[in-house]
Amino acid sequence: MKTERPDPNLPRGVQAFLFDAAERRRKAEDSVVRRLLEAGLREVILPVLDFADPYAGVTAEGDERIYRFLDRQGNTLALRADFTPMAARVVAPRLGALSGAVSLFYRGDVVRDEEAGVGRRREFAQVGAERYGDGRPEADGEMLALALSCLGDLPAARLRLTLGWAGLLERLLASLAPGLAADGATQLASAASAARARHVTELETRLTAAGAAPAAAAEAARALLVGFEPASDLFCSPDLAGAAAELARAVAVAKGARPGLAVVVDLADAPQAPYYTGLTFSVDAANGGGTIAGGGRYDGLLGRFGAAAPALGFCIGLETLGAATEAGDTRARPLRIAVGKGRLLPKALEALRAGGASFGEPDGRRLLVPSADGAFELLLLKDDDVPTYVAHGGADLGIVGSDRVAESGEDVTCPVELPFGACRLSLIGRAGEAFRPNGAPVRVGTKYRRLAARYFDERKIAHEIVPLAGSVELAAALKLTDVVVDLIESGSTMAANGLAEIETILTSRATLILGRASLVARRAEIAAFVERIRTYAGAPT
Repeated sequence: MKTERPDPNLPRGVQAFLFDAAERRRKAEDSVVRRLLEAGLREVILPVLDFADPYAGVTAEGDERIYRFLDRQGNTLALRADFTPMAARVVAPRLGALSGAVSLFYRGDVVRDEEAGVGRRREFAQVGAERYGDGRPEADGEMLALALSCLGDLPAARLRLTLGWAGLLERLLASLAPGLAADGATQLASAASAARARHVTELETRLTAAGAAPAAAAEAARALLVGFEPASDLFCSPDLAGAAAELARAVAVAKGARPGLAVVVDLADAPQAPYYTGLTFSVDAANGGGTIAGGGRYDGLLGRFGAAAPALGFCIGLETLGAATEAGDTRARPLRIAVGKGRLLPKALEALRAGGASFGEPDGRRLLVPSADGAFELLLLKDDDVPTYVAHGGADLGIVGSDRVAESGEDVTCPVELPFGACRLSLIGRAGEAFRPNGAPVRVGTKYRRLAARYFDERKIAHEIVPLAGSVELAAALKLTDVVVDLIESGSTMAANGLAEIETILTSRATLILGRASLVARRAEIAAFVERIRTYAGAPT
């Protein structure tokens, strides 16, 4: 009897570190720990398990990412998903009334149920530091300087520091455009969401419509790409001036701590952990593979678990630090733009030329095409792959339909909608037949599995997705499926096959998309290119 070999794969998002990889990670850990010990911090060892209830609503990655299970006594336990709340819960009740500041550090792994995707891990090795009982404004700069010193094995010229302030984006938008508060928080929340997605044109339009001065709206929108200037008149309101002054101080501290460091204030990129209350920061490295360190102030967290006290801290990811330390060639390559080879390609090339990236007509063979001046590269892909390449650094920017972005689930931002490629994603059925789900699962033919499933889930309609790669309309026409979810442009194909639109799920058009890592690494270059594309698209300037 033949014995099958066991599956060599570990669970998705989990990896082992053998030999050289283990040495690289341990070297990164030792480097950080040595600097924390030299700074006088003492180590604490935190448990990997705890009761789940104390962390409801406070974990940085959200409650839905926590792994929970029942023990034999029926208690709901959780794996450690975020060090900062656990440190506060374990340490705060044991400190009593603080007579002075307490500084500590810890190390270990956190585990989170991240969504499936290329390179998305579920287990992360970290070293973190916390300081409790220190509410001095200067403490923020001291903790920031300590975090930067822990990255001392990386040249300052390779580091990119992003500063933010919890809640300041919403306060700024409300100050510039009082009309955003006209219907409670709805308009303000939508404007903040547009800002975080770097919908530059949409934010400028929303601000102007809600009463912002055109010049101020334009400056705030452009700052989504180039960064915010704390000394700008945008922050002249008394409600904003204090935070802006502290941000300016943090910029000066960071540049003093690591001369040659690139620093930007980006309110749209501030960490979104629910416990932050003031200054926030994150550090990336050129060719580093992601954010290396992040942290900030969270004065309200300790009071949840014990005596209230001010607090601040940071965590450093050891895998990303190790990868950045051993990264090879860090020279800048040409700005790479991914475009689908489908129906949008001719118009996309026209838009790129207007943006200063001049490419000849593709010959159908080469998939990576240099521009005439060598400053750009055109990456030709299937439409579905464009968001993935942009999200993971294979391309810096992309042009693709917004339907493909939504379907991909990839973490990209969309600064400009382009004036072509308009269509809609719709639920389509057979003409003359009413769509009346009767409790049996609705069979849905589509290549938009994520969006179709979300549509039916939100309506609590039982369904079965039938994955199709092409000729989707035929599935409904030939009664292979009950309905289909597909794009409609003119509607002629749908009508020719005896079908009719039941409901529009979302509208779509060609969109310029951008990856966070590329923006962090090449901010000025990308901002200038996006502005030229905005001019082509007819956006206000």
